Amino acid sequence: MNITPDLKRILDIAVSLTAEKKYSKLLEKLISECMDITNCDAGTLYILKDEKLEFMILRNNTMNVYKGGNGEPIDSMPPVVLDEKYVCAYSAIKKTSINVRNVYNDSSFDWQGPRKYDSISGYHTESMLVVPLINHDDKVIGVLQLINAIDEQGNITGFTADQETIVFSISSEAAISLSNMILLKQLRDMLYSFVSSLTTAIDQRTPYNANHSYNVAKYCDGFAKYIMREERPRTDFEYITDSEREQLVMAALVHDVGKLITPIEIMNKPDRLDFRLPIMEMRWKYLNALLKLDLSDGLLSKEEYDTLSEQFEKGKELIRTYNTAGFLDEEKLNSIKALKNLYITDRENDEKVELITDDELHEMLIVKGTLTAEERKIIEMHAVYTDRILSKISFQDDFKLVRVFAAAHHEYLDGSGYPNGLTAKDLPLEVRIMTIADIYDSLTADDRPYKKAVPVPKALAILTSMADEGKLDKTLTEQFCSYINEETSKEPN
Repeated sequence: MNITPDLKRILDIAVSLTAEKKYSKLLEKLISECMDITNCDAGTLYILKDEKLEFMILRNNTMNVYKGGNGEPIDSMPPVVLDEKYVCAYSAIKKTSINVRNVYNDSSFDWQGPRKYDSISGYHTESMLVVPLINHDDKVIGVLQLINAIDEQGNITGFTADQETIVFSISSEAAISLSNMILLKQLRDMLYSFVSSLTTAIDQRTPYNANHSYNVAKYCDGFAKYIMREERPRTDFEYITDSEREQLVMAALVHDVGKLITPIEIMNKPDRLDFRLPIMEMRWKYLNALLKLDLSDGLLSKEEYDTLSEQFEKGKELIRTYNTAGFLDEEKLNSIKALKNLYITDRENDEKVELITDDELHEMLIVKGTLTAEERKIIEMHAVYTDRILSKISFQDDFKLVRVFAAAHHEYLDGSGYPNGLTAKDLPLEVRIMTIADIYDSLTADDRPYKKAVPVPKALAILTSMADEGKLDKTLTEQFCSYINEETSKEPN
């Protein structure tokens, strides 16, 4: 089989349309190629939406008009209703092409639109070829309208039957590609909708985590765009594409999905003792009553009673104060341990009534934060649960690494992170960025039960210190600090 130049050109157009990945570019390419291959002067491309044909691209070489080629809406052109009196609507309804030699001599359709355009612009609409865009499901998704074919002498002529066949074929190829794009967009939108619902469920599970996932995603997105800016110098490792940025943001949105499994009483623990303190205070009232009973029964002198009462009250105040303290040094820890010696015996039951029990003492000896070592391990398991939950979601193509990124957001370059103790060689750019963003939001968040929000300068200093220790990527941390300072400077005073 010999492939003629004309056939090769048609095949090349078909391949080009199929290969195009951007919606607006595909529309622009379709009208451009069809106008070129038919040598016509003008064209209009409509897309069928909500039972109307909406103007997507308007091109007129003579009038030097070109609108919609970059995807911008053509607000000046109202959509065409699906009424058979209009030629483009008829083409869509009947799924057929219409070839008119001279619209001024034709009475088959309502030509008021072209005539009005001509009277206003001074243009002369004569020949017209209207072709429906029919996809693989035999559904019309739009209409292509070509105007004024030009012969070799520069005169307006009619569109030939061969041109009609070629344009119909090319339009069908484009319709299939457009439908595939729309389907992919719908799937993408559905994925984002699902992820958004999941993220809302994560963040709303506790008032102390209300916006964390969205904040981390916001920082990841903004910082990725920051390091993508062309005017900024960067190394190969610092480079990130739009596709990679989108995958990073998706991972950030679901990085804490494992917290859906974490016990809420641990996530919401506001201080060291939490629910135990009210129980302790009830016991302390009983302890005071026993103390007074021993005094009245003569088992304690007034001096002994006053000394014990003072010791108990100081112990209670110390417990209440250190219960919410941010950090307990060695001296404070020893003073808490000493409280274990404060008790009184219930003579009726021959039992000790303690100011603080072993379990309560264990909670009070937390050096920093509100969680015991056991509770912290349970919290840290959320990264494992994140990996398990996301393993059940089919992330493909552009999002195939979402699970990997999300599950590793607590890993450090020096191997001291969790859950797998990964090191620098295992942690890609996206994970390094998300880890920095996650720590920053955790530090600056003002909705946590166990700490006050850290001021931005101090938060950045902490990140820098962690980078100096080898936990965070030093270059990225420096750039993140610059990014935050730039964003902060934009905020109103």
